[in-house]
Amino acid sequence: METKNLIIRESKWEDLEDFYAWERLPEVTEFFSIRDGQTMEEVVKKYVQDDNDPSARQFTIMLKGGEEPKKIGRIVLADIEPGWKAELWRIYIADTGLRGKGYGREAMEAIMAYCFDELELERLYLDHYTGNPAANLYLSLGFKYEGVLRKNCRKNGVLYDVHLMSMLRDEYYGR
Repeated sequence: METKNLIIRESKWEDLEDFYAWERLPEVTEFFSIRDGQTMEEVVKKYVQDDNDPSARQFTIMLKGGEEPKKIGRIVLADIEPGWKAELWRIYIADTGLRGKGYGREAMEAIMAYCFDELELERLYLDHYTGNPAANLYLSLGFKYEGVLRKNCRKNGVLYDVHLMSMLRDEYYGR
């Protein structure tokens, strides 16, 4: 996938060092169920598990410019059933200095197009922790709230509520 400022490509083995570094940063993990102190072994295990799962896809977000695009974030789709549904399981821009510049929106729009145009989904859904500022982005893109899954996510032994959102195919094309 390519947008004005981004290249979003399938993740590769050599991306794991970046994922490991990013997913140890509190500013990345604050609103995810990634436990503090995650090991490289855990990152590798999850990558391999998803790579071997036909219902999951992993992407690396890269910023165009300079001699080579720079890796800046990650997208993971789960629960993929082409022609029906998928979960946007994880999306982030790792560098806080690159947030607020529209790259998250651009990445979201690209992955939504991929889901509805290429996978021909009827439903794309996601959830987020209470207080996640990305909720405003999801709303502005047309996602609708479906409810709150109470104490549905565990991080460092603490249970958190998550807010379930979705977009249906007709809503995507009617935007």
